[in-house]
Amino acid sequence: MPSLIQLPDLKRAIFEAHQKLPPKTKAPTPKSVVAPKIPETLENISHLKKILEGMDPDPQEHGNRVPWRNTIWGIRDLGWSSGYDIALEYSERGDLFDQTDFDGVWSSELKEKRKISYRSIFFIAKQNGYKGIAEFPSEVTKKTSEVVKQPKGLVTTSADQIIAERVDWLVEDCFPLGMIGVIGGNPGLGKSQIAIKLAALATSGAGSPLQNGFAPIGSVIILANEDDAARTIRPRLEAAGAVLNKVHIVQGIAQEGKELEPFQLDQDVALLRDCATKLGDVRLIIIDPPNAYIGGKTDTYKDSDVRKMLAPLQTLAHDSGALVLLVVHLNKRSDGGAHQRFNGTGAWVAVSRVAYLVGEDELDHTRHMLPVKNNLGNDKYGFIYDIKEKILHSGEDEIKTSHITWVDKSFRSANELLAPSKKTQIKAVDEAKNFLEEELSGGTKPVNDIKEAAKSAGISWASIRRAKDDMYITVKKGSEAWEWTLVQVSNDSNLGAKNV
Repeated sequence: MPSLIQLPDLKRAIFEAHQKLPPKTKAPTPKSVVAPKIPETLENISHLKKILEGMDPDPQEHGNRVPWRNTIWGIRDLGWSSGYDIALEYSERGDLFDQTDFDGVWSSELKEKRKISYRSIFFIAKQNGYKGIAEFPSEVTKKTSEVVKQPKGLVTTSADQIIAERVDWLVEDCFPLGMIGVIGGNPGLGKSQIAIKLAALATSGAGSPLQNGFAPIGSVIILANEDDAARTIRPRLEAAGAVLNKVHIVQGIAQEGKELEPFQLDQDVALLRDCATKLGDVRLIIIDPPNAYIGGKTDTYKDSDVRKMLAPLQTLAHDSGALVLLVVHLNKRSDGGAHQRFNGTGAWVAVSRVAYLVGEDELDHTRHMLPVKNNLGNDKYGFIYDIKEKILHSGEDEIKTSHITWVDKSFRSANELLAPSKKTQIKAVDEAKNFLEEELSGGTKPVNDIKEAAKSAGISWASIRRAKDDMYITVKKGSEAWEWTLVQVSNDSNLGAKNV
């Protein structure tokens, strides 16, 4: 019978056997990815986001797990400060998104032999149908400047080498993204409020005059030093439905040990660009009015000065993909067309891709935003709008403010709105009177029926109301709705009022 081995003897035997084994090679320490020198410019960020739009982020069970993972590693390889947020935003679009899984992939170390670089993004994108350039725009520019020295003289590019790009819109066919637009109008007519309404649209996706949504939503930068941020801008933003934490109001330029200095368009656009780069998703930049941000070296009545000042803003708009909206006053001229009424030089309108004028009809007091210029969309119509009061509550305080409501499309002419003839005004009221006499000749009618008939006849409701005030029409509440009745009055009538 074999003898039993004691436990201490077994442990000693195992230890001695282990000591006689050859030494095991130590695994190399995983290396972190070294980021290539691809500049984190607005143009490159925008290009990356456009590429990712056509890629499915779902790490599916069969087929897409590896491409998704490699895409995340490729974005990380860029070394951009915004890389994590871009990768997270892309991944969150997937139905199978898992935060723990994403963070694990983003934080994982790569062995050098895997060679997953930012170029993997382009490779995967091409597999998904991407047909654009296989490099970032700034990288192409850098390589071109390093390899090819431009000769002196005229430089041209054949049209087939230029990649066509679609126009993206904040408001379809009206306000384009990536360009400069301008709104002009006299004080008190709501041009600044329209800009605020567009800020609400850019940050929330709701509030378009076309009654449709906007996407993808983003951030807004506002320069508006003629309005108080706490008493005017903030309440108006809230009343308009803006997402407040996505709206950034410029206070000034900070200097070490000094008070804030005013922002100046002819000096500080680079700082505005830095702000847009950090935000990464700017859709709208409002400058209201630009004259308040111009230093003494720029003559706003000199075309060349204004064009020179607006050139960096054009570049900023293009690179960031944001609409740069200028809100300007009108001059006092009574001659010329609407495009000549914008205060200062004509460069405000010439440089802008779209220009709208706001004005009020003297006859019916309707307010219109009408196209003066639209190089890219529809210049046949504008919009009728109204300004409504709204009460906000802040703690125990009530804050009275106002906001824009869109009423309908307007097919008026901006030139006609600025200089309506007296004859046209009288004709509109007379036409409305004739309409009411005919409409009410058969007796009492509900107001809603009159509205529908007037709309079909092309007569504004404001003209109808003005005509009614000049006629003997009774107004009373019927069983279901308000009703109007035309009263036939003899010449010797002593009815003292027009509305009986």
